[in-house]
Amino acid sequence: MFKEETLKKVEEMKKEWSESFKKSKERNINFVTDSGIPVKPIYTPLDIKDNNYAKIGFPGQPPFTRGVYPSMYRGRFWTMRLFSGHGTPEETNERWKYLYKEGETGFSAAVDGLTFNGLDPDDPRADPEVGTTGVPLYCIDSMFALTKDLPIDKISVALVVEPFSAAPVCAMYFNMAKMKGLDITALMGTTQNDILTMTIGYVPYKNVSPPNLLRLACDFIEWCTPQKNVPRWHPINFTTYNYREGGIDAVQELGFGFANAIAHIDELIARGWKIDDFVNRLAFHLAAHKDFFEEIAKYRAARRIWYKLMERYEAKNPKSYQFRFHIQTAGSSLTAQQPMVNIIRTTIQGLAAVLGGCQSMHTNSFDEAVCLPSKEAVLLALRTQQTIQEESRVGHTIDPLGGSYYIEWLTDELEERVWNYLDKIKEAGGVVKALESGWLYREMRDAFKKRQTNVEKGEEGVIGINRYVMEGEKLDDNCFVFRTNPKAAQIEQDRVKKLREKRDNKKLNELLDALRKVVEKGENIMPIVMEVTKEGGTVGEVCNIYREILGTWDPPIVI
Repeated sequence: MFKEETLKKVEEMKKEWSESFKKSKERNINFVTDSGIPVKPIYTPLDIKDNNYAKIGFPGQPPFTRGVYPSMYRGRFWTMRLFSGHGTPEETNERWKYLYKEGETGFSAAVDGLTFNGLDPDDPRADPEVGTTGVPLYCIDSMFALTKDLPIDKISVALVVEPFSAAPVCAMYFNMAKMKGLDITALMGTTQNDILTMTIGYVPYKNVSPPNLLRLACDFIEWCTPQKNVPRWHPINFTTYNYREGGIDAVQELGFGFANAIAHIDELIARGWKIDDFVNRLAFHLAAHKDFFEEIAKYRAARRIWYKLMERYEAKNPKSYQFRFHIQTAGSSLTAQQPMVNIIRTTIQGLAAVLGGCQSMHTNSFDEAVCLPSKEAVLLALRTQQTIQEESRVGHTIDPLGGSYYIEWLTDELEERVWNYLDKIKEAGGVVKALESGWLYREMRDAFKKRQTNVEKGEEGVIGINRYVMEGEKLDDNCFVFRTNPKAAQIEQDRVKKLREKRDNKKLNELLDALRKVVEKGENIMPIVMEVTKEGGTVGEVCNIYREILGTWDPPIVI
């Protein structure tokens, strides 16, 4: 990349600078990235002397280091998609309409804990959890309420639900769309459907084992593929954001995510699919964490790693090589103390995601360390993205930090470390076996303890926690503490009760028996689940059959 005479001159200049640097003072801290990568005081052409420009490339061209599209944000900005979900489907529908009116360009439904775990609201264990952590989506009537008077045929919808309940929830959504007269082959959206979010991202309740979760996830992927039913839908979203929230670093985040994708790719190929049949519909949901430059380099490294993975699989379709991703700013970085500071954190993290070339973004609300996002706080989160888009002009040029000595060096360093970490996961047996053995849980535990210790010792500074602490602080007057609907449980129980009274229960029981046989035989569950939910079958009724036939699994959680 640089002429030999230039490098010699730089080396001479660096030696001269180093002498003056030795005489200056440095802060007494450990200069490392969030992933523990040592950071030099300065980077020069000497640090990337072995690079050639072909390794970096142009936007929209291999190896996609600089972006997946030739024009990037000069052509189209990223999708602004804020997670929403609380109380009842009707209340979430109101939030969606509010955000759409204010400029949101994609919808996202974060489901409550019961929907997530495949339980119905009339389950005796369920009552306190209805609608408290997301939107309850237990039956097809919920989908009509969620989407009422919204243009779901023109705007993409993300259903944040996992493999255990993904089939019934998405089947309800697709059946609802059909009943509205919409062509589901034109529907745009994403299902999270991530086996790691179902296991290490959250503590699951009465769910099936990792091999069975993989089976359910891949059933949904192959049912949605371009040759099948919903070709514009992303049937899985590898949500590395959720793993990162548990304390792992950027290297582990990409390692977990790509190892997870490899497991699904290998399973689908074993079923007879070709890589190009499905792989360009796989989506990723990454974190935008606190280390500004490392996060930018992480996104650039991720695109290059994906390109090389697709070379290994000998993909033929150029689109298969494009690594597209949604980002979410780091919820784990937010504090209940001095919550307005969270606005600053979110802005910096969102800017890193843009400079790294994301395709879609969720910016966290400043009150999320206190409660579910209030209407006022979620508007400010949306305005944060709009300000970056409309006022900062950072989208005027593509990959503006490309060519930075530090960014290019760090991109290379992260890529190498991720490949090495992927080898470690492979040695542990791959994602599924690493879940069953507890290896991934130990990695999560050790990472969390390390981060917690660093904060407690003050080695990782957090304003309001171990820096600039305000004694006797009261909750900021600008923080609107949002409360979910206390009547949500009764509303949802009534909704399910009315559905069960009006449906043809004899026909439904016959379909549930058919589902039992499909699960026992190991056939794809989606066709029969479509029929079950069309006839009014609930999420709990479908998932209880999984439990009945496949059994439940206790994850080897380590402390």
